[in-house]
Amino acid sequence: MSSQRGNTKKSKPPKHANREAFKNNKHDTSKLTQTLNAMTIGGVCDRCKDTIQWKIKYKKYKPLTQPKKCTKCSERRVKHAYHIICAPCAQDAGVCAKCGTAKDSINPYAPTPMEQAAEDSRLEAELKALSERRRRAFFRMQDKGFTGDDNAEEMSEKEAKNFADEEKEEEEEEEQGVHEAKNVENKVEEIEDERPSDLLVDEEQKNICNSSDIKDGLESGIV
Repeated sequence: MSSQRGNTKKSKPPKHANREAFKNNKHDTSKLTQTLNAMTIGGVCDRCKDTIQWKIKYKKYKPLTQPKKCTKCSERRVKHAYHIICAPCAQDAGVCAKCGTAKDSINPYAPTPMEQAAEDSRLEAELKALSERRRRAFFRMQDKGFTGDDNAEEMSEKEAKNFADEEKEEEEEEEQGVHEAKNVENKVEEIEDERPSDLLVDEEQKNICNSSDIKDGLESGIV
């Protein structure tokens, strides 16, 4: 760059050029660096997202040590560095949590690993509490792209009818299974009621056979 006043044009390449791009985890294998590299940035506009990504890439990111005060609700609920608005206020107002301006494209918040683990455990506990029919219905709805937050109006009439028919078929299968199980129990009870008399007959026959064998042995002189 020239030493003339106002001349900022570069006339030659830099004296020392980097052979490799900078890597923030080349010599730093700490858990914080790994967490920052795996972090999903949400609740901000594209420009602010690029800024935060640059800070993470070149080790300029400084995480918060304690929650910061929100500029809208004045409560200490800001848990992300460089954010000035907490997540609930930013979502309600539809603004960027970092610059506070209303943008059309706001990157959605992604749950943290701890929040995701808690949500998975809660869902697993709720599924265990459901009956088999309800559990299969939940998985079937999930495969079709519906979640618990979707409204019933979003389902078409045909899909709702098919879902109701499938539930009705499952109920009939359950009733049939219960009926068959009761029939099996009744048959088992009948067999158990008939078993003692059969056992007595078998024992009497065995005693008779044993006595005849002993008698034959005495006559033959074996015993």
